[in-house]
Amino acid sequence: MNKISCQLDTQSTNLCVDITFKNLFYRVHSKNGIKKDILKGVSGICKSGEVTAILGSSGAGKTTLLNLLSQRVSNTKQSCVEGEILANNKAYDANKFCDFASYVMQDDVLLETMTVKECITFAANLRVDKDQENKQQKVQEIIKSLNLEKCQNTFIGGQFIKGISGGERKRTSIGYELISHPACIFLDEPTSGLDSFTAYSIIYLLKQYAQKQNKTVVFTIHSPSDDIWNMFDNIMLLVEGRFIYQGKGQLDIIKHFSSFGFKCPQYSNPADYFVSIMYHKKQENVQNYDLYFEQYYCKLLPQVLKRIQESNQGDLPQKSTKSSFFYSTYLIAQRQAKIISRIKILSNTRFIQSILLGLFLGLVFLQIPGPTDNPSIRDVNDKNGILLFFAVSVYMQQLQFCILTFPIQKPIFLREENAKLYTAGSYFLGQYFIDMIPAIVFPIVTSLVSYWMIGLNDDNAGKVFFFIFVSILASITGQAYGYLVGTMFNDVNIAISLAPLLIKPFILFAGFLKNSGDYAAWISWIQYLSPFKYTFAALCYNEYDYDGPGYPQDPIHQLNFDISKWQAVGGLIGCFSICTVLSYIFLVVNKKRVQ
Repeated sequence: MNKISCQLDTQSTNLCVDITFKNLFYRVHSKNGIKKDILKGVSGICKSGEVTAILGSSGAGKTTLLNLLSQRVSNTKQSCVEGEILANNKAYDANKFCDFASYVMQDDVLLETMTVKECITFAANLRVDKDQENKQQKVQEIIKSLNLEKCQNTFIGGQFIKGISGGERKRTSIGYELISHPACIFLDEPTSGLDSFTAYSIIYLLKQYAQKQNKTVVFTIHSPSDDIWNMFDNIMLLVEGRFIYQGKGQLDIIKHFSSFGFKCPQYSNPADYFVSIMYHKKQENVQNYDLYFEQYYCKLLPQVLKRIQESNQGDLPQKSTKSSFFYSTYLIAQRQAKIISRIKILSNTRFIQSILLGLFLGLVFLQIPGPTDNPSIRDVNDKNGILLFFAVSVYMQQLQFCILTFPIQKPIFLREENAKLYTAGSYFLGQYFIDMIPAIVFPIVTSLVSYWMIGLNDDNAGKVFFFIFVSILASITGQAYGYLVGTMFNDVNIAISLAPLLIKPFILFAGFLKNSGDYAAWISWIQYLSPFKYTFAALCYNEYDYDGPGYPQDPIHQLNFDISKWQAVGGLIGCFSICTVLSYIFLVVNKKRVQ
């Protein structure tokens, strides 16, 4: 079994952290007004240099306790936290927690298109204050210690890409946090869904990390094997939100329960036995709960309180550095570019879609008569129709892609932002700049394919460039609106369902389906919120501005626009800017702690 060989700086080595908690209550309020106590006045200590395992039946409160110690739960209208949670006898909040500790969730939240090495390198670049060569050395040490060398260049994998195994994913998640050498590491069910050997190797790794480097390791676990059980330094057993045991493992816990009639069979796994006597759906166990509590309070609680009193009271270490805003934005943009380039099926599909859209529009509206071809009102109407349809198409093409950007990556963002790897602003800008590239490229492709097939105004090159410019503006406005809807709703299905509903009214106010001068006074203001009004107006001004004889009837006068060409461009830029700002605000407001 490989052991951790990472070299730590002097500060990280000398400073250790004891986590203590006193009279900790956690109460939730249901919708019907019923109050339920999840934790009921528990006190305890998680010592540095030890592995602390929290066990209990489903609903006993073990994950809640872990989340409270990690400061991932706070007081709200629906929940209430009472009691003290201290690190080296100092209170800490979520921000301070991230300075000295890390949290590994039960679900391995990793980007499927990144390799194992790239994931850990990304964390190292943001967390480790060293030159690039030393960062890479540190990454390789973590990969070696986690036995990930064979799969380090393999994609994590997911829906689009085949990837690594479940055990390798779990070790990668742990390595993602260990790269910064936290003084404390909290893990929720680190062995869940793993085979016995992989589960053992992970707990062994954590044991070595605690002992060799004097770190504090705390995790919840459901049914550990006998080999894993023997590696626990400190065991906490929870029943209905209260402790029935807290202390050393192996012989100590067996002696405690044997002293009042609960003797573990000689050749059985102690973990299985204690889980069986805690099982809440067995009436015999429920009847024994009061006895468990009484024995704990009489025999063990005084010892626990004494250990809390004697806990370490030194300074809290800083586990890592904080990267600059621009550097973290650059790294996020670089990662997003890799994601887009590696999911080739999506990129290729969008490129083909752009070409096919251009061909389809060009064939349906092939060579519409211009001003020199004696056009009829019907021809003008056809041309107006293609201009509006084009505006809607390039807008929707980018919106449909970007509406999924934040909902799909939301777990990644929440985990990394909560861990203070970067700010919401860095993440937003990094994603935004990279998603802007296809928002610029694909409208150009569609425009160049369809422009001369339709027979649009090519009186001079400026007409063509202005058409492409407005198409790009419409596309990035669609991106901004997609971001807005994606950040506004937490559920991706709701976002996808409501987006068309929110867009369709704006199409009605574009100025083609109903003349701009015919709206009722009480509702006409909506047209100024419509990006399609500005796109359609700008394209119409560009199309119908001929140096020659022009049209028999002035199309611009017929459409009754109340804005000029460049006012239309300004309005489109305004829609883009407002949607961008609002989407960032919703991203910040709607973010919440991962629990």
